[in-house]
Amino acid sequence: MADVLFSYLPVAVLLVLAVAIVFVTLNVGKVLGRPYRPGALKKSTYECGEVPFGSARSQVDIQYYLYVLLFLVIDVEIAFLVIFATTFATLAFWEIVAMVLFTVLILDGWLYAWKKGALEWAR
Repeated sequence: MADVLFSYLPVAVLLVLAVAIVFVTLNVGKVLGRPYRPGALKKSTYECGEVPFGSARSQVDIQYYLYVLLFLVIDVEIAFLVIFATTFATLAFWEIVAMVLFTVLILDGWLYAWKKGALEWAR
């Protein structure tokens, strides 16, 4: 039992060291930095010398997020398909079936989004 616990000693030391480094780096700025004295000028937004006007917050159209999600899904699928294509000659039958099923499911979701009009920019 002691041998098993001793084999995890490097992991425990690394964990303690990682927590200590995070704690030190987060607090060294507070200890060594100048005192924080907020004022109107410090709280204002700096825009390359331009005087800011209006609110910096604005609504972003949800369509941007839908395109990003679609891109990520297609990107992940391409990553799997590249691996599949490079090892195709050595794959078993069930591995090929799994990859075809994966591709069909992704294609089905894409066709569903297309049918629902989620890919149309202006409605």
